Amino acid sequence: MILSIFNKKSLVSNILLASFLASCSHQKKISSTALIQPLREEAPKYLMGPEVPSKIFVDKTEEYGLKDVQAVHLYAVDVNRDGYTDLVTLEDFYSAPKFYFFNPTTRKFVLGPSPFDSLVRGSYLNFVDLDHDGIYDVIVGTLNQKTEMTQYPARIFKGIIENKVLHYKEQSPLPTGLLPTASIVALDFDLDGELDLFLSNWFSYKDKNPKPVPDLLLKGSGFNFTDNSNSLRGEYDYNKTDKVYTNATPTFGASVCDVDKNGFPDILTSSSNGYYNKLWLNLEGKNFVNYGAESGYAADEDGSPETHGGGNSFFSLCGDYNNDGIIDIVVGNMSRDSDPESRDKSSVLSGTSKTFPPKFIRSEFLHAAQKTKWSEGDHRGVWIDYNLDGLSDLIIDNSGFPPDSRLVFFEQASDHAFEDKSRELGINVMNPSGTVTIDVNQDGVMDFITGQSKIRAGDINNRIYLFENQTKREGRGSVRFHLQAKNSNYHGISSDMWLTSNKQTRFFNVEYNSGSLPSQNEEGAYFAFDKETPKYVGVRWSYAVTDRLNRLVPVVKKYNLTKLKLKGLHTELNLCEDGRILPRKKNCY
Repeated sequence: MILSIFNKKSLVSNILLASFLASCSHQKKISSTALIQPLREEAPKYLMGPEVPSKIFVDKTEEYGLKDVQAVHLYAVDVNRDGYTDLVTLEDFYSAPKFYFFNPTTRKFVLGPSPFDSLVRGSYLNFVDLDHDGIYDVIVGTLNQKTEMTQYPARIFKGIIENKVLHYKEQSPLPTGLLPTASIVALDFDLDGELDLFLSNWFSYKDKNPKPVPDLLLKGSGFNFTDNSNSLRGEYDYNKTDKVYTNATPTFGASVCDVDKNGFPDILTSSSNGYYNKLWLNLEGKNFVNYGAESGYAADEDGSPETHGGGNSFFSLCGDYNNDGIIDIVVGNMSRDSDPESRDKSSVLSGTSKTFPPKFIRSEFLHAAQKTKWSEGDHRGVWIDYNLDGLSDLIIDNSGFPPDSRLVFFEQASDHAFEDKSRELGINVMNPSGTVTIDVNQDGVMDFITGQSKIRAGDINNRIYLFENQTKREGRGSVRFHLQAKNSNYHGISSDMWLTSNKQTRFFNVEYNSGSLPSQNEEGAYFAFDKETPKYVGVRWSYAVTDRLNRLVPVVKKYNLTKLKLKGLHTELNLCEDGRILPRKKNCY
């Protein structure tokens, strides 16, 4: 399927209704033993792996020590700070994390002991450095549904490394109580150098009629957080008669990006059950105002007149796919064959204006566009430039409706059209879950790992897939920058970056963990630039200073790359907040 980005919205028509049919076996005679056994539906025989082999993305799961490992969420993080990315997994949607540490000698991931003092279970994780020591701390989030035997508020654990051994020490829980929190994203909304947290809250099942719970914004100071949710204008408007928060939505995911490019990170939410998505624009670090409707981000124009005319959104992914200097957004939705025509589908929202507020043109896409029966669930999206051509390609976890729900790989062409190459590349695994980008063999050609869920897939064994990218460099260059800061948060989370070559400028949003029940990509701002010559890289750090008029001004640094040999090679560099450029092995602070 080819997805072209037009100057008007793509229309989807003639969608037929269909139901998901499960097969079951019948037999003419039933023994007396069978009569007392519960009748079970036979699990359909699905092909869980790719349909065809590939010479580009080669399955190296077993070679890297991950044979028979299962996961629905993945976290590619150097948790023990040895310079090599480790892999943390959640085997199910509520489970204890497992830590696979990368051994550089054997070049394998090795399952290690849990760094926690006691058994810790969660629905998702977020690895961030909250106390500026360069070691990743971890936030353990829980959706807190009835199916979870033990419910917890979100918990924070400080990362400690002693004698090269990782340990997590529990801190005070977030001051939230038990909430149905589907994701927690880190940002520095007021650019004071401390990481803050946005909590995406879903439905509360405390009452007979489930109600959406307002989202939360917590202002951070190390491991201490205070409620700053009043900055979300209108989020807590309350109807005393109906006893509901009138503007609350069932938020199932969130991401952070400076959409309007005023230097302050904004918040993009993803809502389910037809509720509208919100685009919280950050007005100078003090107030957030929802411009979802005005920008076209909230919902498709066909459904916007309706009360619940949005979609079932899982994620929003920020970027600049066409390198025009304007932010674009990919929105992932679950679409069922029984949905009304007006229900939002997964879309690419192309930015069209540099004025305020931002504006988007929506182009919807269906993975099964050639079929009369379809359902899809786009749970996660990640950018990857797999072929070093300087154009961002797109991986989407389309999951939950087997056998047709398979990983989608949209390759971007020079005219900025996207074509699904997943089957051709040999990576269209069924029910993909938690895909993360990682350069596992450190050759500068990006690889990725994906898990699998068992949703509607019966008892079939699932596994993770590590796909090593065999693309030849052939004179094309790439560079990955690692931010290290002293005044900002250590890894520069919620900063902006742009790489300018002799031909064009490319953008990177410094965020590695986002979406619903999120996974986490490997740290580092990766740029491929084909056969061009890089000139400089700019960073809008997530830190601000006060000018003479007492206004907050974000710190922006420009790093000269002309004296470095980057063309046709891959290079790993540290960018220091004070303006220095260092080799990856030398830390800034």
